[in-house]
Amino acid sequence: MADRSENMFARAAREVHSSGSADDAFLPLIDVFDRVMAEQATGGAALTIYRGGRKVLDLVGGDYRDDSMQVLFSVTKAITAIAAAHAEEAGRLDLDAPLSESWPEFAKASTTTMTSRMVLTHRSGVASLDRTDLTLQQLRDGDGDDAVAKQRPYWEPGTAHGYHSFTYGLILDGVFRRTLGESVGSYVERELSGPLDLELRIGAAENELDRVHATTVSEQWVTPTASRFAADRGIPAGTTSFLRSRDELVNDPDFLTASFPATTGVATARSLARLMAATLGDLPDGRRVIGSGARDRMVQTRSDGPDRVLGIRTAFGSGVQRPFPQLPLTGAAAYGHEGANGCLAFADPDLDLAVGFTTSVFPPNSGASAGAVAMLSSIRLCAEESL
Repeated sequence: MADRSENMFARAAREVHSSGSADDAFLPLIDVFDRVMAEQATGGAALTIYRGGRKVLDLVGGDYRDDSMQVLFSVTKAITAIAAAHAEEAGRLDLDAPLSESWPEFAKASTTTMTSRMVLTHRSGVASLDRTDLTLQQLRDGDGDDAVAKQRPYWEPGTAHGYHSFTYGLILDGVFRRTLGESVGSYVERELSGPLDLELRIGAAENELDRVHATTVSEQWVTPTASRFAADRGIPAGTTSFLRSRDELVNDPDFLTASFPATTGVATARSLARLMAATLGDLPDGRRVIGSGARDRMVQTRSDGPDRVLGIRTAFGSGVQRPFPQLPLTGAAAYGHEGANGCLAFADPDLDLAVGFTTSVFPPNSGASAGAVAMLSSIRLCAEESL
C-alpha cells in the first residue's frame, strides 16, 4: 500500500503555462491566474487589468497565442451599451424616444411605448421570440427584423425586467440602422475600436478567423432554480438556442462573422480592458470613449430584482450588468457584463480599475467562468492594497 501511494504522488504534475507581465502590486495575481488555468485544465485564457488608465497586468495562458481573440457572447452587450451611450452623448440617438419613431412596425398597441432604453435595461417585454424556425442564414440576412417587430411583448413594456438574450441585439441593431444609417458593428468599428486602437469588433473579419480561438463546450448543467423556472415562465429560451447545438454553433465561421450585437463580439482581453478603462476617464494618451455624464446615465441601476426570464435576482443599467449575488464584480460601483461562454469585462470607478478576461472553455453552467468569479476578490484585494 505504501509503495502504491508513493508512486502515485511521485508522478510528475503538469505545469501550467502562462506568460505576461504585472506591476508589483498585482504580481500575486499571476499565481491566482495560473491556478485558474490549472482548474480549467484545457484550452486557453487571458486576463488584462488597467488601473488609472494604465495597463498593470497582462497575462495569457494555456494554448492561447499572444494575439488570440475570443468570441464574447453576452460581453458583447457591454460593447453595444457603450456604443449606445456614445451615440446618445453625441446627440445622434435618443434612447428614450419611442421605437416607433424610427421603426413604424413598433407602432402597434402592444409596443407603442417601447424605447431603446427599455431594451437596454431588459424591460421591453420582447425578451425572446415565439418564432423558432429562423436559421442562422436568415438571421444574417436580416429576417430577425421582421420577427422581432411582430413579436408581442411577454409583459407590458417598462413594468418588469427579464433578460433579453438575443433580442437585445436584434432590436438595437435595427434602431441603429434606421436612425444612424449603420449597424451597431459598423458604429463600434468607427467610433470605438478605431479611435482606441482596439482589436475588438462585432463579428470577426474573415481574415482574422485564424486568430479566434476555438471554444470547447463541456457538458451543460442547470441549477434546480433554473430548471424549475424554465418550465413555468412561458418564455422561449434565447434565440440562438434553437439554431443548433452549442458545440456546433460556437465555432461555425458563419456565426463568428455574423454581426449580432448581443452575442458575436470578438476581442482580446487587452482590448476589453482598454475599452472599459476608456469609460472611466482619459487614458494616458488622452483618449476616452464617453464622458462622466454619459457613463453615469449608462450605469444608473434601472432594473434590480426578480428576473422574469432567468428566475434569479439580476441588476442592469442601460445595457450593462450591475453587481448582483451571482456576479458581485469588485464592488457596488462596478459595471460590465459576463458572457455565457465564461468571458467577463467590467470597470470599477471606486478602484479606478478595468478588467478583461477571456477563456476558450464554455463553462458547464452558462455565465462568467468559476475561475473568473473566483479571481474577483483577489483583484479587489490587490487594487485596495495598492491605493
